[in-house]
This record gives sequence, C-alpha cells and structure tokens, in this order.
Amino acid sequence: MALKRYYARLVVYLSNIIISICGIVLLALGIWTMNDKSFLDELLRNSLYMNTAYIIVISSCMIIFLSIFGCFAAFKEVKCLLLTYFVFMSLLFVILLVGGILSYIFREQVTNTIQAEMIADIRNYNPADPENTVTKAWDETQQQLSCCGLMTEQVSLSWEMWRYNKVLNPTSQFETVPTSCCIAGEECVVGNKTVVERVMTGDCMMLALDYVQSQSRMMGGAAFAISCFLILGMASTFSLFKSIV
Repeated sequence: MALKRYYARLVVYLSNIIISICGIVLLALGIWTMNDKSFLDELLRNSLYMNTAYIIVISSCMIIFLSIFGCFAAFKEVKCLLLTYFVFMSLLFVILLVGGILSYIFREQVTNTIQAEMIADIRNYNPADPENTVTKAWDETQQQLSCCGLMTEQVSLSWEMWRYNKVLNPTSQFETVPTSCCIAGEECVVGNKTVVERVMTGDCMMLALDYVQSQSRMMGGAAFAISCFLILGMASTFSLFKSIV
C-alpha cells in the first residue's frame, strides 16, 4: 500500500509539473493575443475575441496556482487538500472547455459580421482626430497588416473603399486614402489624388479575418489540449486520494 501511494504521489507531481508548464504557455499566448492585436477588437466589434483571451489568461493563472497547490497537497497527503484540488481543477476544466468553445463560435460569427463592421468604421474614420478609437484602430491595422481598405462588390481595388469616407473625400473630385495606407517611406497622396503604385495592396478584411481565425483556432486548440492534461491531474489525484487510509 505504501509503495502504491508513493507511485501515486509521484504521478501527481509529474502531472502537475506538466500542467504548470502548459499554464505558462497558455498565459503567454493569452497575453500576446491581448497586446499584439487588441486594436482589431474595435474594427471587429465582436467582444468574443478579447473575452476568450481574458478567459485564457485568467484560467492559465489559476492553472499555475492549482498545479503548485496540487504538489503541496500530494506532499502533505491530506485528503481534504486533495479533495479541494480535485474540485477546483474540475471547475477549471469546465472553464477551459467554455473558452475553447467560445473561440470556435467566434470564428463563425466574425465571418458573418466583419465586412459590415469594417465598412461602417471606414465611414467613421477621421484623420483630424488620430486618437479616436476607430481612427487609431484603422491606422494600426493598415500599418501592421500592410493593407489598405477592403474589397467589396462596389470596388475593384481594396483602397478604393476609402472613397466612401466623406472626411477624406468630400466630393467626387477627391480620391485620397489615409497616410497609413502608404508604403513605408513613400507619400501616396498628392493633392487630392492617390498614387496607386505607392499604396499597400493588401485587403484588410481578409488579412484581419485570417489572423483572428488562426489565433482563435490556436487558443481553442490550446484550451482543449490542456483540458486533457487536467484530466490526468484529476485522475492521479483521485488515485492518491483512494490510497490514503
């Protein structure tokens, strides 16, 4: 019995070390998502993207704490501590599953809404107010994704969607784009016309969609994968719990 309890405790240690490493990786992924492309949240107008990142960050912090607590409970071999660890790990398992499911729901939602939201935001862009959330989001998106505007049925080139912004183009004589559309080191607006050769050719809608779908798929996959490791932690803890007289 003592030998069985020894091996059960060893498995608890190993599983919690693995879980803590997974938690650190998940925390880094969540923080990177929140900081690196948070400006897309304004253009997407879909709170699920950042909410999923928040769930991932909070869950990963809990994972790291609980893995340390699990090792402590195994070391002490106190049933009350092991039971507490098992209950909280079960709750965390459910939270991670919800986070993973939300990330996949977001992928479907954003596909249906992104074009309408970005068109509306183009009309609200105001170069005279660079600190405006929409203006800032568009400028950062175009600079970081190397794109300009978006493709729709009304235009043949993505940058032409900026014609629908009445601040940049108050009359039909104007064909200008934001300076964030210009290739680095180039001036793409001369007078009231755009120099097409100096404009970034990327479609912001497709690039943003590809990015957030890839990111949400990564977060969802990571959440589901770590859920499997949590099952290992709970199973090993239950085995140790049963071996203690």
